[in-house]
Amino acid sequence: MLHKRLFIIFIMLITLCGNVFAQQDSLQGASKNTVQNKQQDVPSKAKKRYLQISTNPSTVDLYANNIQPDFAKNPDYVSPAFIPVDDGENSVTISFFHPNYADTTINITLSSNDTSFIIIALRQSYDDEEILKKQDFLKHRSRRNLGNYMKWASIAPFAISGVSAIVSLYNNSKAKDLKKSMENTRFKTDKYDEHMKDFKNHRSSAKTAKTVSGIFFATGLAFLTVGFILSF
Repeated sequence: MLHKRLFIIFIMLITLCGNVFAQQDSLQGASKNTVQNKQQDVPSKAKKRYLQISTNPSTVDLYANNIQPDFAKNPDYVSPAFIPVDDGENSVTISFFHPNYADTTINITLSSNDTSFIIIALRQSYDDEEILKKQDFLKHRSRRNLGNYMKWASIAPFAISGVSAIVSLYNNSKAKDLKKSMENTRFKTDKYDEHMKDFKNHRSSAKTAKTVSGIFFATGLAFLTVGFILSF
């Protein structure tokens, strides 16, 4: 009964994790895959428009259409970047983040051409408190990324736990069948000895699989719990 409950819990957790992770990956990867998705969805005759951003320093985190972005989250783009522009939009709001430079948010007016170009030079920051605050953002971002990784990593021990639980149930079932066969045997024969040997082997395998299932279930649960804590 214990392993049946563990197996049911395992299936529910895998389903829940799959849905949660799929939703998170869909949200995090939406901005990165926008160009590819629009190339598939928009007819070939539709006019494609982009905003090309270059920066000084050369690598800066970019957050699109968000006046007060959460810098502890992964950026939408990293400069230099081509940012797709929706049809009908005349401007795009971009926030720039770099740990050693002052934060900048600007509203960029787009040209009527296929691609608009802009070069942004950020002002270097000499405020120690501001720099430390930005370092905290980066540490928080790293913790979130680690948490997301651990949530994905929890699938492996859960899967091993589930397989081990199934193996344990199978061996328990075989051991019970052999036990019944031995109980129905009135005389100790070679067949009885063979059943006894198989019974001990299946019972031992069931115990081992049960132990393995419990260990990996606890490991997966620990990874999942820590992952959720770190991802916030």
